[in-house]
Amino acid sequence: MDRMFPSEGNDAGSTPAESTKMESVIKSKYSIAVVICWLFVSVYFFFFTSSPFSYFTFQINDLILFFPIAICAFASLFVANRFIHFGQIETSIGGLKQNFLIIFYALVLIAIPEEIIFRAYIQGNLHLFTSNIIAVIIISSFIFGIAHLPNGARGFRPREWNWKLAAMCFVAGLYLGLAYFLTNSLVEPVILHTLFAVVPKIFVKDY
Repeated sequence: MDRMFPSEGNDAGSTPAESTKMESVIKSKYSIAVVICWLFVSVYFFFFTSSPFSYFTFQINDLILFFPIAICAFASLFVANRFIHFGQIETSIGGLKQNFLIIFYALVLIAIPEEIIFRAYIQGNLHLFTSNIIAVIIISSFIFGIAHLPNGARGFRPREWNWKLAAMCFVAGLYLGLAYFLTNSLVEPVILHTLFAVVPKIFVKDY
């Protein structure tokens, strides 16, 4: 989930090496900015929110809800991928250290801060304005998808944004929002979000 501006032709007057270097710099700056933003949100949440750990309650019965939601989520993403051709499914399992770093990055720097933002803050506040939970989940999922448009974009113009990733994130957001609503906890959405971030790194080619 940290791709930014992959190569697609060279800018006028620039060599392939210069274009690659520029894209690498932009990608690095984007990734660093996102990580700093997410860390700031996490620190603010845990230190300045009243009873932050009340958002992370867990009950064994929640597992009864989690597994069907997870299965349906991945099935829906698989179907969505067939339509929009987001990536080619192909196993590419790395070493133990690499997989550990992927899981750590996905959990600490992606899943936890993003679930705090999009489920606890956005979905939670939307629910204060309307009791229509279907509308709340759809709107928060739409925002979740739109927020991922710059991730893996080919440029700054709308037609170069990563609409495929945004569509996949919208579908994923529906199930993340449902998990949060049904369990009233961030634990299940965080676990599911971590899986969403890790699985493509292992099973989706060119992700």
